[in-house]
Amino acid sequence: MTENEGKLSKRGWFINIILLVIILVVGLIMLASGLNEAFYSSSSTVRSIFKIITNLGEPLVFIVLVAVFFIAYDKKFAKNLAVSLMITVYINEFLKNIFKDPRPATNADPDKITLPENPAGLVEPSYGFPSGHTQDAVGTWGYLAYHFKDKPKPLVIPIIMSVIIFLVAISRMIIGVHDLQDVLGGFSFGLVALLLFIYLEPIVTEKVNTFSLNVKILLLVVISVGLSLLGIFLFPTSGTDLLPTPVALSDTGNFALFGGVILGFGIGYVLENEKIQYDPSKLKAKQKILALIIGLVLIFVLFFALEALKGVFDSVFYRFARYALVGFVLAYILPLIFNKIWKN
Repeated sequence: MTENEGKLSKRGWFINIILLVIILVVGLIMLASGLNEAFYSSSSTVRSIFKIITNLGEPLVFIVLVAVFFIAYDKKFAKNLAVSLMITVYINEFLKNIFKDPRPATNADPDKITLPENPAGLVEPSYGFPSGHTQDAVGTWGYLAYHFKDKPKPLVIPIIMSVIIFLVAISRMIIGVHDLQDVLGGFSFGLVALLLFIYLEPIVTEKVNTFSLNVKILLLVVISVGLSLLGIFLFPTSGTDLLPTPVALSDTGNFALFGGVILGFGIGYVLENEKIQYDPSKLKAKQKILALIIGLVLIFVLFFALEALKGVFDSVFYRFARYALVGFVLAYILPLIFNKIWKN
């Protein structure tokens, strides 16, 4: 959604609320029937297939999505997509540390935590409820469905996005890292956060657009640093009590990821709007393809180079810094390079 699009219609709200109620009712019936872990598959082949599918809920996939839309489609839409994702990431991490719900028995055996994989499933050393992959999938793929709902063949993309959300959610149970209540929680909180974002974004954007550049940057610094530090200091261990004491787990939680992206991408975005004004709609098809190749290569190189250094610095503050840098490069440095090449 761009700044000029309207809020979700009453019909849209009604359909989504009915969908949420149906899913919750069906889920509660299954929970009451003792089917909380019924989706777990003991087949290594089935788990291997769904391990691939579950990657559709990984941060790197979302970074690539935002980068593609920013570089070759609409930077305002890419900004909204990134913000929608970051809001649900932050909410999810906060909820996980409030509920402190252990993962299902099919997840991590503490005696095998040092192994790359638990034979009974995967090792996810964090709390279970609500499912982060499910909630993030709703916030991201769900926002894509909303944005393209009125495009030509309007039902095609929303249906595809809904299928992706469903597959990501069920994959978390099949590979054994979540149970049904985790996934239901992730879907429910994700949908509520998405609907509120769709409704409030135009209102907030209209207000923020009246601020000066300096005020916008100050707000980004206060929000990103303030909310990150709030989460980090409220929950400094962020699930490490689930691990055996000899095992250290630094760089955990998504509070630093949230703050880094909001700071780096946000500042890059407002500076780019003020000084560069890159417009992908003015590029020809060949230029968009070249821009995507250049942009994605640079983002991948930077991301994995910083990821490789994680073992050296190993802290939430380094996670904050590296995501801030990746976000700034995407939102400001790449448009600067493209405008230098094509002089838009």
